[in-house]
Amino acid sequence: MPDKGIKFSSLFGPGQVICGLGEVSRNEALKRLVELIAATGRISDIGEVYRLVVQREELSCTILGPGIAVPHARIENLDSLKVAIAVNPEGIDYHEGSDPVRLIVMILTPADDPGGYLQAQAALAKVCVRHETLVEDLCELADPEAVWRTFDEEGGSLPDYVAAGHMMSREYPFLRETDPLNKAIDRFYSLGIAEMPVIDNDGDLVGVVSQRELLRVCLPEHITWMDDLSPVLHFEPFTQVLRNEERTWLADIMSPDYVTLAEDAPAIEVAREMIRTGASRVFVTRGKKLVGVITIQGFLSKVLRD
Repeated sequence: MPDKGIKFSSLFGPGQVICGLGEVSRNEALKRLVELIAATGRISDIGEVYRLVVQREELSCTILGPGIAVPHARIENLDSLKVAIAVNPEGIDYHEGSDPVRLIVMILTPADDPGGYLQAQAALAKVCVRHETLVEDLCELADPEAVWRTFDEEGGSLPDYVAAGHMMSREYPFLRETDPLNKAIDRFYSLGIAEMPVIDNDGDLVGVVSQRELLRVCLPEHITWMDDLSPVLHFEPFTQVLRNEERTWLADIMSPDYVTLAEDAPAIEVAREMIRTGASRVFVTRGKKLVGVITIQGFLSKVLRD
């Protein structure tokens, strides 16, 4: 995915870096970071911005990876993306059930910029990929200038556009084409979702199984043409499926009708394809391999609220 050339490190300076917070709560850390950004003269109401950041964290925890949190919020009248960073070797209890966070990267974006946060997050992710021990190495630094320089040297430029790969969820339930029907039924029942992708042994996307498809298997098409349903009042077709569910393979019943986009496709194509096809989710691929899923709920959340 092409870059604008705007480096992530250009969104903040050493003055927006804290090395060591000590024993503080998550919210205390967030307030310190808001104050650092406000010190640049870009924020008039510190209390309101702090409230919005905390509100966003309560809505959905923003832990990006082990030891890294990326709190963010959209701010009215903010002129451009703003970043502040805190490194805390002792760790902060950021979210119940998660490991302590040692690197907090706060990103504030203008309220009317739906792609800004995603672009900044993508640039940060590049830095983390290039520098695998980023958190550990930053925790060794006591100088804000050195922390900023680390980000600057690693590069990590904002992408030219928000791509499908920036929006997708990398964790999703899936099935294999060699799985039997009973496994699909059990997973639909336990997860309460509408459909799941089916992959082969190489991880290539080969089909989709949906609850509607399961219903079609249980209720053959000719029954939908029957005026008199008395022969099937006791769910006889479903009984037949239950008798054979362990010997019916997903490869035989999965649907080839689904929507895919390459991970470097512009994210706006996701919206277009959802509208054009009526799909509730888009499967993101790298070549033929399934690498992520974007649901309509996830898309709207990231564009209209993240």
